[in-house]
Amino acid sequence: MLKSLPRYLPLLAILSAPNALFDAILVAQTKGPSLMNAMDHGPFVSSTISRDPMATREIVAYKGIAVRVGDDRDAVMVFDTDLLRVATAWTGGFLKWYPARDGLQEFPSPDGYTHFETGQRPGWSRDGKFSDSRGWKYGPIPKQQGAYKGLYLNGNRVVFSYSIGSSEILEMPGFERIGEASIFTRSLQIENNYSPLHLRVLQSPDGSATKLEVTKTSQESGYVSIQTGGQSRLVGFQGLPPGAQWRLQNRHLVLQLPELKSPARFDLSIGPVLPNSQTATLAKTIVPNGKLESLEANTKPGAAQWDPLKTTIKTTDNGGPFAVDELTAPSQTPWNSYLRFSGVDFLSDGRAVVTSLSGEVWIVDGLGKGSKTLTWKRYATGLNQPHGVKVVNDKIYVTARDQVSLLHDRNGDSEADFYENFNNEVMAATNFHAFTMNLDTDSKGNFYFAKATPWPPVSRQGVAAEVTPHHGVLFRMPPDGSRLDVIASGLRNPNGLSIGPEDEIVYSDNEGNWAPTSKVHRIRQGGFHGFMPSAQSDSRPNDFVKPIVWVPHFVDNSPSAPTFIESDSWPEELQGHLLVTSYGRGSLALVLKEEVDGEWQGARLTLPLNFRSGLIHSRFADDGHLYLSGLTSWQSVGHGGDWGSFHRVRYTGRPLELPVATHAKKQALEIRFSDPLDPSTATDPRNYRIEQWTYPWTSQYGTRGKVFSARNPGAEGADNVIIESIQLSEDGKTVTLEIPELRQSLADRSLGQALDLPEIVDTPLGLVMAIDYTLKTATGSEMKHTLHQTIHRVAGDESSASPSHSHHTPLSSPSASPSPSASSPSSPLKTRASPPPMDANTHVIDIQSTGIALTYDVTEIRMKTGERIVIRYDNASDMAHNIVVVKSEADINPVGLAGIMAQSTEFIPESESDRILAYSSLANPGDTVYVDFTAPGPGVYPFICTFSGHFTIMQGRIIVE
Repeated sequence: MLKSLPRYLPLLAILSAPNALFDAILVAQTKGPSLMNAMDHGPFVSSTISRDPMATREIVAYKGIAVRVGDDRDAVMVFDTDLLRVATAWTGGFLKWYPARDGLQEFPSPDGYTHFETGQRPGWSRDGKFSDSRGWKYGPIPKQQGAYKGLYLNGNRVVFSYSIGSSEILEMPGFERIGEASIFTRSLQIENNYSPLHLRVLQSPDGSATKLEVTKTSQESGYVSIQTGGQSRLVGFQGLPPGAQWRLQNRHLVLQLPELKSPARFDLSIGPVLPNSQTATLAKTIVPNGKLESLEANTKPGAAQWDPLKTTIKTTDNGGPFAVDELTAPSQTPWNSYLRFSGVDFLSDGRAVVTSLSGEVWIVDGLGKGSKTLTWKRYATGLNQPHGVKVVNDKIYVTARDQVSLLHDRNGDSEADFYENFNNEVMAATNFHAFTMNLDTDSKGNFYFAKATPWPPVSRQGVAAEVTPHHGVLFRMPPDGSRLDVIASGLRNPNGLSIGPEDEIVYSDNEGNWAPTSKVHRIRQGGFHGFMPSAQSDSRPNDFVKPIVWVPHFVDNSPSAPTFIESDSWPEELQGHLLVTSYGRGSLALVLKEEVDGEWQGARLTLPLNFRSGLIHSRFADDGHLYLSGLTSWQSVGHGGDWGSFHRVRYTGRPLELPVATHAKKQALEIRFSDPLDPSTATDPRNYRIEQWTYPWTSQYGTRGKVFSARNPGAEGADNVIIESIQLSEDGKTVTLEIPELRQSLADRSLGQALDLPEIVDTPLGLVMAIDYTLKTATGSEMKHTLHQTIHRVAGDESSASPSHSHHTPLSSPSASPSPSASSPSSPLKTRASPPPMDANTHVIDIQSTGIALTYDVTEIRMKTGERIVIRYDNASDMAHNIVVVKSEADINPVGLAGIMAQSTEFIPESESDRILAYSSLANPGDTVYVDFTAPGPGVYPFICTFSGHFTIMQGRIIVE
């Protein structure tokens, strides 16, 4: 018997948790897919909306704002801010989100009965043709044609503000029930209308069998009847100016308004499709007859809707140089808020502004010195996956998938009441993975944010992946928000960006196609940064801007925001270096950068700090501390089990006992430390272990856990590096490791001719060195770290004069066996890629993964004690996977977490072999692998994918009876 099992989200903290805590965390996390549906999102939600989440052709609005209308809030109208149209309306429920990737992989759909729609063309026209002059079908119509300005919020009432040419329009959606009939209302106010206007009201039959009749009950009121066969739809109106006309055109009911000498205010009431026999009754009541009040009264702020919430600050101090405080988020809110924090910034009075990917913005008060209590105020709701926030002159700007919003609180009640469209030129297209990310400003007040690329970014079944001009690029926006300029390309998933001294811009990106592993980049304006599908170029690039550091996948599968250390409260030795958060591992890393020949490179070190979720963004506040916002979602793990977290990192003033600078030079690597070292340990080569490797540039998704020899191009695995001698500086803080082979020619080695990988390009990607050391300070404290140093330029080498790598040395053939990797077990486990022996009695279970979903299509297998099965796993997906059967639920976390580091044994960790019952080989896309399993005693035996942290989602159960 097969059935789907709920998703479990194992986390690091569970490893040492008692059973009760383990169960509590599992219960909380398995509710994840339903949390978006349970949440009270406020009066509206901005989102791409689709009738069918599996079909891009079913998208109703790329930038829709779904407004809950009516007294019972069970009716919904959707306004399209790109095309300035009412896209659809329904009754019954609100939006329905889907569980894939915690509600982020598939667009929500209407949860009810659809009453009417309009086609995907502009909702208004000056000439009556409703032409769409956009080059792409994404993004707003040209500003001279029309422009969305924003929405006003007054309690539950929403009023949209936009322009059509010179005409200024306010529109308020509404709903009422007349008997059993559902009536959607559009209240409109138009000013400065100096030429005729044409409005598409709804889709309608317009053939020869369709009859349009207009019945007036007064000079400016009446109703329109659209009859086809035995059915009719009535549309009531009130307040239409003289000369207004109705027509059917291109399967739409169109209202034509004349040139207006004065402002116009009118209402439309859209009735349901009814049998002709029932329309007479509705015709008596569908004509609006109330007093038409000015809509400006509804644009004024209403009363506050959301009461503040209190939490506590949990301070910690582990005795080291940095302390982590948990700024506790509300565990429960009256609105069932699904708190997944994405961005953070600060008002001038010290309050924090925190965005949640689920659509909210929160104001957090109480961060001052000595405070133990926080006040959380829900400030804004309904935003479309807000990912970045920036406060400028105490004005709150938020980046979301559809636009950059400027949020106004006009009556000072700490709730936004005007959601201004600061700029909505960004294209929101068909793919979920193209998130709009980050928000920061330079010294001139320009804003910067980025957009990710679709996933997968490759052609499938003969259909080319759609990459728009806005995919994989960095935008610059002037202080007035008047335009978007693309200033860099080739970004894949730029989940984190910041601007530092001299307006230097840095961002992080994660492993994928054309990205062999994760990385931290310096932006070169006008430059291409490596992701080929978003090159935005007519010709195929043969090189790209190299990263500051390559981040090995087993260290961090998804780094996020790099932040320059500029706080005067932090040590002088660290100023100008970077702190990099990790969405994938819930950690914080120090990146020590150096500049050689104009190129940045550096070394990465994970700091021994824990956070309760994955981390997304960080920012220094005026108090000198670093504040971090984070979330846990697919393929990320945290240290506490929270969906979202808010933390503060303080420098305690204690000795750093850390490396503070590295310098790659000809035949030597210098490492400078914050504290004097014990000479005997610092100069003993036995206290160091160094390996080196490089990466290829190819369309393959990552390197599937592999690294490649720099010494012997084409060979898999890292090279052991010989340290010839070690010198210690007079002040005892700098060690110089003499490495004879460290030359520019080694850093310029290319794998482009040496490996058989898809679409591999012949260009050097630099040298990565893993430096493990165990040293003591002069005072006796132990320092045990692993530095991952990326080297593009070797200072002092005669071949390093040009930073263009034009003199690199590509070698074409493998010549030696790889050395074992220091980061993985040295003796590989035996894996099975070929079918095991089978006979006619062998029970074969077929399991498959397809597309981009991190799932098995079979999640429960039942068998009897002593029975043998062979699992035949067909990986028809876009990523590598495997199947590992473990002994119990308690073994999922230890095996999954250890598997992340076990790339040399195909992610099967030897250290946890006593927890593993059976496993397959690693299945790359298109591979079929096998698991030979004989059932032990009765029980439940989970199977998981241990590749790259997939165990947090990809799970099933074997139930032995």
